[in-house]
Amino acid sequence: MHPSEITWRAGVDVLCFGGTKNGLPVGEAVVFFDKALATDFAYRLKQAGQLALKMRFISVPWLGLLDDDVWLRNARHANAMARLMAECLAGLPGVRLMFQPEANSVFAEFPAQVATALRARGWRFYQFIGSGGCRLIRLMCAWDTKRETVEHFASWTRSVHCARGAERED
Repeated sequence: MHPSEITWRAGVDVLCFGGTKNGLPVGEAVVFFDKALATDFAYRLKQAGQLALKMRFISVPWLGLLDDDVWLRNARHANAMARLMAECLAGLPGVRLMFQPEANSVFAEFPAQVATALRARGWRFYQFIGSGGCRLIRLMCAWDTKRETVEHFASWTRSVHCARGAERED
C-alpha cells in the first residue's frame, strides 16, 4: 500500500511524522495536506517556544531520510521485526499476544515473574500493570532492530519461563 492511501487519500488533514523513530537524532515534520490549516502555524510554534535557533541542523538530516524512500525502508524493517517478535513469542507458555502487530510494536501479556526476570537481565520495555499476576508489556522495534536481538529476547523469555516453571515444580 502506498503511503498516500493511508494519509491524504484517506482524509488525513495533518500528519506529524516522527524522525527519531526512523533514525534521526531529533525532529518531527508536520505535513499539512489541507494548506488552510497551516495558517498561523509558524506563529503558533514561535509562541509555544518550538522554533529551533538553528533549524537547518534539524532539517538537513531529513533530506537523507526522505531521499530514495529511506524512511519507508526503515519503517518496513521495524514493522517486520515486530512481526518476527510476535512470531517468536507466540506459543510460549504464559505469554499472550494482545494483538497482531500492524506497525512496529508488540503488546503482550507476560507472567509478572518473567517480566521481572527479563528486566533483571537488562531488557528494557514499558510495562503496564495487569491483573491475575500478569503484566502487559509493550515491545517496540525500530529502524535498527536486529533479527538476532529479537530472537535473543525470545530465547531469554523462553529460558526464564522454563526456569520459573521448574522452580514451581520443585
